[in-house]
Amino acid sequence: MKIGVFGSGQLGQMMCLEAIPLGHRFYCYSPEFSSPSEKVGAKAVVAPYDSFSEIENFLESVDVISFEFENIPKPTLELLDKQSIAAVYPPPKALIIAQDRYLEKTHFRKLGFRTAEFFHLTKGNSHLKVSIPFPWIIKTLRFGYDGKGQVKVKDNSEYENFLQTAFENEKSEYLIEEVIPFQKEISIILTRFQNGDLVCYGAVENEHKNHILDLSIFPARIPVGLNLEAIEIASKLAESLHYVGTMGVEFFLKDNKLYLNEFAPRPHNTGHYTQDCQSFSQFFLHVQAITGNSPPTDVRPKPTLMKNILGNSYKESILIANELMKDDRYRLHLYAKDEAKQGRKMGHLNFKGTLEEVNPLFHEL
Repeated sequence: MKIGVFGSGQLGQMMCLEAIPLGHRFYCYSPEFSSPSEKVGAKAVVAPYDSFSEIENFLESVDVISFEFENIPKPTLELLDKQSIAAVYPPPKALIIAQDRYLEKTHFRKLGFRTAEFFHLTKGNSHLKVSIPFPWIIKTLRFGYDGKGQVKVKDNSEYENFLQTAFENEKSEYLIEEVIPFQKEISIILTRFQNGDLVCYGAVENEHKNHILDLSIFPARIPVGLNLEAIEIASKLAESLHYVGTMGVEFFLKDNKLYLNEFAPRPHNTGHYTQDCQSFSQFFLHVQAITGNSPPTDVRPKPTLMKNILGNSYKESILIANELMKDDRYRLHLYAKDEAKQGRKMGHLNFKGTLEEVNPLFHEL
């Protein structure tokens, strides 16, 4: 089957590495030259995400479309939703919801899920009093990730300062959210197949540094009941979206209650541990789902850790990773990016085992 993916970064790269050995041909569409996906065998179409003529040509060349990047322009997603040339998984409407923080939180609330309190801030309602206790996180409505596009506001004076420049672009919109002083952040990685069957790994626990994922611990160190509740919420969310493929669903845990934070309509950084969990990877399951295959009958992941490798001290991190790989429980995954930059995700190292077993050098990456 010919698989076409919008986006050409490391997630597409890891999809490609699963798809080609299964006999599929893999194509990626993005504005990027010399991309991680292209470097492992994807046939690249380099064009803007809003070029309808190029997109229509791309659709003609593939059997199924998927995504490794959710911030595709809304008109392009609407085009993909209406066309009948290629199948599209997950449905474009899932991306339209995921890329708009207000639509996303509103969808969660309609389903009856607990979230942080929130307020949709526009120039037209910026004079209104916001009845959410400080402190707040104010986020751009779209296109934020890894801490980008957000600011913390602790009192009314800081809010007034924020408003002074917030609407220099009159189209700017924001979401004000209460700050959740959470005990843990967890996520659920699940794959929904075309017949509605679900495969879910259970909760993974995530630790961040400077708003970027640093460490994932599977399984999450939470009570069994909370793990089952998180799985149930993520499953209901996937069903509500008529989702097909792999998705990541993030939660905050506060006072032993789950607060649904956000979802990613694609394989997710917190699911990279699945590549070495001694079962099926999230990327394999995604490829199987979008190509119409049935789920595997026995998915039993074992304890695994994942550590992100950033561009901050890249050479030193690679030296440490190579030292650790003298132990065959460690597996290195690099993304073949051309330049190591501060905060850029360059790869990750997985460890087949528990936090208690890992070499202390692992934490120095």
